[in-house]
Amino acid sequence: MIIAGHQVDETMFAYIASNRDADAYKLLLKAEPGLSFDKSFAVLQIECRQRAKNKISELLAHEEFLFPKAISAEQCTHEAVARFHSSLFGFNDRVLDMTMGLGVDDYYISQCVLSVTTIELDKEIAEVGEYNFALLAPNVTVVNADSVDFLMTLSDDVRYDAIFIDPARRGEGGKRLYGFADCQPDVLSLLPMIRQHSSRLFIKASPMLDVTQSMRDLGERLTDVWAVSVRNECKELLFKLDFEASAPSVTFHAMNFDGSVWQRFETTTIFSTIAPLPASNINHSEANYLYEPNASIMKLGCYGAVEQAFGATQLAPSSHLMVGDSAVADFPGRQFRIMEIVPFKGKDIKTLSKRYPQLNVATRNFRLSAETLKKRLRVQDGGDIYLFGTTLANGEQVLIVCVKGTLIERI
Repeated sequence: MIIAGHQVDETMFAYIASNRDADAYKLLLKAEPGLSFDKSFAVLQIECRQRAKNKISELLAHEEFLFPKAISAEQCTHEAVARFHSSLFGFNDRVLDMTMGLGVDDYYISQCVLSVTTIELDKEIAEVGEYNFALLAPNVTVVNADSVDFLMTLSDDVRYDAIFIDPARRGEGGKRLYGFADCQPDVLSLLPMIRQHSSRLFIKASPMLDVTQSMRDLGERLTDVWAVSVRNECKELLFKLDFEASAPSVTFHAMNFDGSVWQRFETTTIFSTIAPLPASNINHSEANYLYEPNASIMKLGCYGAVEQAFGATQLAPSSHLMVGDSAVADFPGRQFRIMEIVPFKGKDIKTLSKRYPQLNVATRNFRLSAETLKKRLRVQDGGDIYLFGTTLANGEQVLIVCVKGTLIERI
């Protein structure tokens, strides 16, 4: 059969499976005359599967799943994030996705809703998506069209329960784009038209967007903002608009998938803080534990809400580290038992490498980078002990030595 201009047959899928760990470049150079399929397309599948194996393992368990282009493996949604997206919809929802791409979001959303109509401008990507969904999600309809044109030609009486959009974040020459108005399609200019055809809108956006400015841009129908991280790397911001909500308040969700479970934290308050802990108290019992908020907390800036929820106190407004007197359940980040706190002074740090020859070094609001500090201390990287170089509220720089999840005596 022909898929997006490529000859595909059962022997191609066997070829892909038998070469799953092979070097794609060497395969392309290898002379293999007489193949009944498009070899370059087969090698593309091998390369993409290798790149995406840790992102979409469930989809890749289907041997006949195809990638349209190399960039699809790079830009596709992590399956844990796509599952989260699917949880935002109802069983009877009819969903319009204005930006299909590889279709990972559509695959998971389709399992939780009545139907999905997904739009893709690129003809080749659309044809491969149509093939994939015919195999894996028959309630997904692929439309090869410009999503703006598609909206403009909809009859006034056509409505979807929700619209999902992930505007392209790269411009000419691969330049990264961040603002809503800079991306394609420009979702801000489309809001009146979207409102005509749906009561809810979900916008997946770059994690580099400024949250406060984005809230201003989206206006009073904004109800939810999610910062979504995978293994403590912020992958996206997600915004929900409810056009039928009356004077909604905004709920902020900080989410981090650690590889097995989600860390979740919700608040209606961001960009606020409790007064930092006085430097004179950091060596006392109330600073037995060090807490490091995850990337989603940092993106939303909801430190004050975290402090109030967990009884923690920031070391300083710009250090993004907190301390408390005990371990706390469900903290949105990492927590450590403090072993000792060392002033960053010559006489105090000279003997540090003798006590701790191996350390995991990090810095927060500190005058040296982690790598420079490690060299300065003359320690090796690794082990079970962590060291944070940071600055207290009074400007004093200190080294906090700690261990993750272990109860030990304070030095």
